[in-house]
Amino acid sequence: MYSRNHTLTHLALCCGLLGAPVPASAQPVNLVPTGALRFTINAGSAIAPVTTSFAISLLDTPQAAGATVARINAMTATTLTVTGANWIAGALATPSFPYAIRIITGAAVGATFPIGANTTDTLTFFSVDLTTFGLVTGTAGDSMRIIPVDTLNSLFGATTFLGGTNPTEADMITLSSSGTQLSYYYHTTLSRWVRTTGPTTDRGNIPIPLDGAISVTRKSAAMTLTFVGRVPDMRFSVAVPNSGPTYTHTGFPVDVSLGVMSLQTALPGWLSASTPGTADTLSVSIGAGWLSYFHNGAFWQRTTGPATNRDAIVIVAGTPILIFKRGTAAGASYFNRALPYSF
Repeated sequence: MYSRNHTLTHLALCCGLLGAPVPASAQPVNLVPTGALRFTINAGSAIAPVTTSFAISLLDTPQAAGATVARINAMTATTLTVTGANWIAGALATPSFPYAIRIITGAAVGATFPIGANTTDTLTFFSVDLTTFGLVTGTAGDSMRIIPVDTLNSLFGATTFLGGTNPTEADMITLSSSGTQLSYYYHTTLSRWVRTTGPTTDRGNIPIPLDGAISVTRKSAAMTLTFVGRVPDMRFSVAVPNSGPTYTHTGFPVDVSLGVMSLQTALPGWLSASTPGTADTLSVSIGAGWLSYFHNGAFWQRTTGPATNRDAIVIVAGTPILIFKRGTAAGASYFNRALPYSF
C-alpha cells in the first residue's frame, strides 16, 4: 500500500499531533493540529457483500516545490498568477499527483478548484469562471493554499482492499460527488484499478473527491482504516448544484446535529415545506443506505413516519451526507459552514 498524502494505516488511531502549514513569503505561520479519522470497514463476502461509507475531512501538507501558501497577484477568468511562486511547470497538474487550490481569505474563502495546468508562476483551471467569485488580487489581494489530491493509486494502492479479476469477487470502491457515483475495483491480473463496468482501462489516477464520499463494498474480513491529516482551519464551502443530488460531508472532523448544522440556512435557496415530496432533502449515510430528512419550516423531521422533531439527530464525524435539491434551476449555490472550533 502506498499513500502520498493522507497517512493511511490499518493499525491504531493516532491523535494529538501538531503540524504547521508550509508558508510562502510574507504569510503568517499558524500552528494547525493534525488529527485522525478512524473507520471500521465491516466484514462481508462475495455472497453477502457489506457496504460501509465514509468521508475524509482532513487535508495534508503538499509536497510540491514552490509556494504552497501565497497571495494572488493577478487573475483572468481561468488563471491565477503568483509572482515568484517558483513552481515546477506542470508539476501541480500531473495526473498521478494532482493538486487543487483552496481560497483562504476574502469573500470566496473555502472555495476549492482543481489545478488543470501550471507554469512557474501561473495556475490554469478548467470549467470555471474565477471572475465570479469576488477574488481580490494585488499586494492586498486574497490568499490561497495548494492542496494535494489523492487518487485511487496514491491513497489505496494495490493491497489495501481485496482485489480480484472481476467486481463480483473483489472489494468495490464507489466515489461520490456532485451528482456522480462511479465504482472501481483492483484487478489483480491486470495490476491496476478499473471500473466495475465497461473496458478495463487503467483508472488508478482517478482523483478522490476532496469534498465527496467513499463507499467500500467489502467481501472479506473487517478492517480498520485510519486517516491522519491536517485539521481544517477555515470555513467549509462546497458547491451544490441547484437541481439534483450532491454527495458531500459536514466539512469538519467533529460531530454535528441537524439543528446546529442548520442546512436550511447554510445553503441559499433551501426549500422547506410541510411535506417531503415538495421539500429539499438531506440524507445521512448508514452503510449502503440513507436516512432522509426534510425541514418543515420549524424543525427537521424524517421523510417517513411521524412528524417528530429530529433537530437533535447527530451526524458523526466522517459520515457522508446526500443533499437533494428539488428545483430545476441551472447553476449552483454554496453550502458554507463556519469553523466549529478554535485553535
